[in-house]
Amino acid sequence: MKKKSRMTLGFKIYNLIILLVFASASFSILAGYREHTRTTDEFYEDLAGNIAETVSNSLNGTLVHALVESAQTQEYREIFQKSQETQNDADIRAYLKKNHLLLAYDNINETLVQYTRYMDVKYIYLQYIGDGYYCRIIDPDAGYLSFGLTDVLDGPFIQYSGQNTSIPATKSTTEDGYLCTCFEPVYDSEGNAVAVVGVDISMDALLTKHRRFAAKSILNALILATIAAVIGVFFMRRNVTKPLNRLAKAARTFTDKKGQYDEDDILDLDIHSRDEIEDLYEEIRSMEKKIVQYLKHLVKVTGEKERTRTELGIAARIQRDMLPGKFPAFPERDDFDLYASMDPAKEIGGDFYDFFLLDDDHLVLSIADVSSKGIPAALFMAITKSIFKVSMHSGDSPSTVLTKINDLVCRSNETGMFVSVWLGILELSTGVLTAANAGHEYPALSRKGCPFEILRDKHGLVLAALEGMQYTDYQLTLSPGDRLFVYTDGVVEATDKDNKLFGMDRMVASLNQDPDAGPEQLIRQMTDSIHDFVGSAPQFDDITMLSVIYKP
Repeated sequence: MKKKSRMTLGFKIYNLIILLVFASASFSILAGYREHTRTTDEFYEDLAGNIAETVSNSLNGTLVHALVESAQTQEYREIFQKSQETQNDADIRAYLKKNHLLLAYDNINETLVQYTRYMDVKYIYLQYIGDGYYCRIIDPDAGYLSFGLTDVLDGPFIQYSGQNTSIPATKSTTEDGYLCTCFEPVYDSEGNAVAVVGVDISMDALLTKHRRFAAKSILNALILATIAAVIGVFFMRRNVTKPLNRLAKAARTFTDKKGQYDEDDILDLDIHSRDEIEDLYEEIRSMEKKIVQYLKHLVKVTGEKERTRTELGIAARIQRDMLPGKFPAFPERDDFDLYASMDPAKEIGGDFYDFFLLDDDHLVLSIADVSSKGIPAALFMAITKSIFKVSMHSGDSPSTVLTKINDLVCRSNETGMFVSVWLGILELSTGVLTAANAGHEYPALSRKGCPFEILRDKHGLVLAALEGMQYTDYQLTLSPGDRLFVYTDGVVEATDKDNKLFGMDRMVASLNQDPDAGPEQLIRQMTDSIHDFVGSAPQFDDITMLSVIYKP
């Protein structure tokens, strides 16, 4: 069978660093470009508004009003139509002169031309806006032939209908380019809006500036991201992956001795990282010291049977010492109560449970079942439990902890053993239980006043079976009086002399014998039910149980 490709932890971390750095750089580029675009656009909008307001204030609203009225007379409309046909504005000039408006028209026109010339404006025009239409009064580019030109009002300017208010600047793409347009009312001597000044500022140069800014931002961000990624990879290699590789290599060297241990085989590395890596190193070193000490003691025991019995007794004592066995476990706490037991099928077993407080508000609960039995399973259990305890202090979720531990134990699992795990973190202030299941038995849950029911939670693959597995969290909220019961398969697979299984139905029935039973009574009651069912038949598997009641 073809060997599957393997990615190291360092490779995964380095890729994650690079991904995060470049994602952050991309976000910074986008945010910077949006801010740059917003501020420059606002500048041009303010500029158009200021110019329109300045021009509006410089115009004589009374004269503009007179021009508006002239452009709306029937006489002028006939003159305007004829001028459009002949493309001759002499009649329009004569009309304005006759009405003493030619000089006013020319003065206003010259004013608009001056603003266009000296204030970097593409177009300025004066027009009257009515209800749904507009009438052009002065357009310096089109001259007299535009005076009185009427058309339908559309676009964003339809909101303006002769009211005494400004229209916010708008941007649009036209045949004359990308323009920012602003309208400002022109008032007569009585304060009435008689027309509006329109100002168009070209935004084409601004688009070029935006593109240049984006290009420079991308270049600078790529340079900084590359530098940051190199520094991050160097830091992670020096402080995380390199110490872990040294620790894994030293641990493999110890386990390769296959029981022939002495003091020189104990881990002795220069690891002083003051973090979880150093904690893991100390845990493994302590475990190896105990193993060496106990094995040295076994050598002194005479006789194969006595040596075997002593070995098992020491291993059993180690195992008992590793499991919390003092109850009540937290006598100072009255917001929860718990109890647990482990009854191995042989002198020592491969099951384990654990519980401890991460802080005043978070209770860690775990139960696990190693695939084998006896000393190999006990050693595998001890290593796995040590890694569990250290990993939980990292602040990660149960699924993340299971994922990390799975990768660690897969690398040095030459025996091919695996372990099923249920792991949960109970937030005591809210009752929210966050848990993950790596191929373990379904928990049983009893809501207050209700019988126990099997909670068919999300399952992942057992630990140490396949590297790179990802596990999933799930949550449930415990209410006051709710009880939780977790167990290993030795409970439901307990077998009587006729090879009948105790089964899940009998387990649930036993749990529901006493609706008011606390954790200790519940587990003792379950133990009695199993013993009554099995009778004289030998115990088939380790039986481990843990129960907790939430009572804030």
